Amino acid sequence: MFRTLSDSQREIVFNKSGKFVVRACPGSGKTYCVGARLARLIHDWKKRHEGIAVLSFTNVAWQEIEKKCNEKFSISKIAYPHFLGTIDSFVNKYIFLPFGHLILGCKGRPILVGEPHGTWSGKDFSSTLFDNISYAIDGSMYAIQATKMNANWQQNKYITGAKKRYNKAGYATQNDANFFAMKILEKYPQIAKAIAVRFPYLIVDEAQDTSDIQMKIIDILIENGLSEIMLVGDPDQAIFEWNDARPELLTQKYDEWENSIILNENRRSSQNICGFTFGISSLSDASVSVNEQVREFAHRPKVITYNSNLPQIVSDFIDECQQQGINVSKESTAIIYRSKSIVNEILGIPEITFGTNVWVDSHTREFARGKFLYDNGRFKDGFKILERILLKTLSNLSYCSEDDINDAIAQMGFVTFKSQIHAFINLLPRTNISIGEWVDAANKALKENNCGFELRVHKDGLRLSFPQLFLNEDKQIIEKNYRYGTVHSVKGETFEAVLLILKTKGIGSAYKTLLNKNISISASEELRIAYVGMTRPSKILVIAVPNDDNKNAWENKLVRN
Repeated sequence: MFRTLSDSQREIVFNKSGKFVVRACPGSGKTYCVGARLARLIHDWKKRHEGIAVLSFTNVAWQEIEKKCNEKFSISKIAYPHFLGTIDSFVNKYIFLPFGHLILGCKGRPILVGEPHGTWSGKDFSSTLFDNISYAIDGSMYAIQATKMNANWQQNKYITGAKKRYNKAGYATQNDANFFAMKILEKYPQIAKAIAVRFPYLIVDEAQDTSDIQMKIIDILIENGLSEIMLVGDPDQAIFEWNDARPELLTQKYDEWENSIILNENRRSSQNICGFTFGISSLSDASVSVNEQVREFAHRPKVITYNSNLPQIVSDFIDECQQQGINVSKESTAIIYRSKSIVNEILGIPEITFGTNVWVDSHTREFARGKFLYDNGRFKDGFKILERILLKTLSNLSYCSEDDINDAIAQMGFVTFKSQIHAFINLLPRTNISIGEWVDAANKALKENNCGFELRVHKDGLRLSFPQLFLNEDKQIIEKNYRYGTVHSVKGETFEAVLLILKTKGIGSAYKTLLNKNISISASEELRIAYVGMTRPSKILVIAVPNDDNKNAWENKLVRN
């Protein structure tokens, strides 16, 4: 069962104990390693009501761990007394939802609102901003998207007052939930002690993505008895600072916990790719390719330039893949980019002019988005959006919770309720026309069926198509024989060939400035984003940049004689 583990992986799976960090390079098989350690612990587990908590940061990540346990180690399901899920779901289930009332002062169980739990919209300007405000570790308020806020919003008692008022009523965003969970554990250490007893083993995957609040929660659990903890991650692949990720926290733990280890065997990429990408990593040595099928693959990574010819660049890359013996498919070949605007040129969809004002209100956007997803085969996603926004609009709610949906089902009956949602979806016109035409047709149908509300868009957006408006949804909407998406959308995945398209800059300094000044990857999220993109392929890596100055800067950093 464990025969394919390397010596380093075997050390982690069987011999490590106490508190330690696994610093895992790209392609090192860290998910496989996490699954193996979890399987080994479960096979030997004797306690009936105490378990292992394995946490990651996305549903895809923890599901991949469960898949590895099933396929490689014959563990069909991670069930009670163990927990496998996201760190947010763990915090919600065991800390915030059962004990949040102790801090918020609300009468009942708190309600999670805002994404990913559902769209929030308040009844006035101040309350509309509720889900854009949360709390830093010191308790001060901060804006998640600063551009939505006025410069002195923190001094506006109506905005800050609305935030506190909704919190006191029991409403909280996920960021709020993490903050209040930390405060719960600080104020009630007996709760922290109970969790440390309930889950004596803690494994955190992708630990470079922890925020200071999440790491503080882990620290409090350690202070209250948790002694077996494995943090797994790579600070060079921390690309979620917008979501408060602090990769230096993992580095600090690596330095602090003497039992820590580096996993620097690359099971994904050729040695050519390992050596090429080492140029911007913080590793002391290049990763060693241990995949015999690709280790000696001869293709050398390269940097090319583009101007206004991205479709041709993509076509040439696809031809090169085929010449190198790669069967081009969505599983094998990826075109990835840092900037979402790149995809418009690749797919021939006109980009929306910056500053174009489209939506008069959020509910029109949600009705349009839900119908567009439904029309394009994402029936479950589209239905869920339309179900919530319809009930929210008809009931004049700031937020539509699962309880609101369940109440409606209880009143109407499950079949009747779902049938009416389907009938409403069929009432809306198809989304193969402009948004202006769609709104006109939708409003006519809504009026004829006495729905009691209308949809509105600004005149600037009337001619826009639905692909222009919703091109950057989570999944592809234009069919191609290759995968395309942002670097963030393919993190953790493996392809045989990758074309990484970069502009002159991401956010902040230009790439050539960062490269020419030898800014370290630990100090630049933009370099980490590029690094994640260029470490996805096993055989072919091509980086496309806008001009020779950028090409020279990247080559000076990456190409070694």
